[in-house]
Amino acid sequence: MYGEPGLLKRYPGNPILSPLNTTGGYKRMYNPAACRFDGQYLLVFSTDKEDPQRLGLARSNDGLHFAVDAKPLFPFGEEDYGAINDPRITFIDGWYYLTYCSDPASPLREEGIYLCIARTRDFEHFEPIYRSEPDNRNGVVFPERIHGLYARLDRPFRRGYRAEHGYDVWISYSPDMEFWGRHKLVLSHLDVKWGSHKIGPAAPPVRTSRGWLIFFHGAEIAPEDEGWLPWIGDKGPTRGKVYRTGLMLLDLQDPSRILGRIKRPVLEPHAPYEMDPSYRPNVTFPCGVVEEANGELKIYYGASDTHIALATADKNELAEECLKAGIM
Repeated sequence: MYGEPGLLKRYPGNPILSPLNTTGGYKRMYNPAACRFDGQYLLVFSTDKEDPQRLGLARSNDGLHFAVDAKPLFPFGEEDYGAINDPRITFIDGWYYLTYCSDPASPLREEGIYLCIARTRDFEHFEPIYRSEPDNRNGVVFPERIHGLYARLDRPFRRGYRAEHGYDVWISYSPDMEFWGRHKLVLSHLDVKWGSHKIGPAAPPVRTSRGWLIFFHGAEIAPEDEGWLPWIGDKGPTRGKVYRTGLMLLDLQDPSRILGRIKRPVLEPHAPYEMDPSYRPNVTFPCGVVEEANGELKIYYGASDTHIALATADKNELAEECLKAGIM
């Protein structure tokens, strides 16, 4: 444990969605995208209820208590059959843009994992507009154009995913959400002690007067546990891969430039639902943030790849703490 700085507060009613408190036959509900839509809070979450894997949809009037729709969202077509997960949502230019990763079922992981973008205005009809080359995932779109261009952060990774020898956060730009270029490294896993295995963007960026707040995830494992999905080491659930949550602040006009980064993780697994050993223990993985009128952030995150939990924080306090931490 690295010790959280106490900037994020867990909701006492966590987990807010779980197979333990939700009907519908879900085995797991995790990694939720979040937004406001039609006067409600929406969560689009990863689930393994069906094969092929699809994304679930939940609605709430208060951001705390959610009801799950019976109808899943995906897949769009044959190219998305398989594992579809890790969604994020950004509202910009009148559209809700949904990023997700698509892992075709046949042959599993031989072709690779794609970063995809679809858009909707009603969360019933989706228009697929982008599919990357493999391998890429963890795409988050900025909620404003920057110098006239859309911007996104993502996490490309090397061929040979099973080796998992460190991946980084990159930025790119697009005139239309379809063609992306000007790729540039933003943050390397080599600079994140608790993310030495790999890092990646988490929830979409949040604008503050001081810069873009960026939540990111980092995975760490013991060297002796290197390998494909080492969720639990040979000595039990205290070993294996651990996913923590980090925070940095990027420049508003040049978001490839880091203004400050909190060195300790702002969220790391220690609650029972974050360490649930039934599937993949030791995971906190935020994919969604909703900002309230008073600047409070509702941060929705996956816990142990099984449950959905909520933490809150003040966005301006987070920005100031990033600036205090600096970039070293």
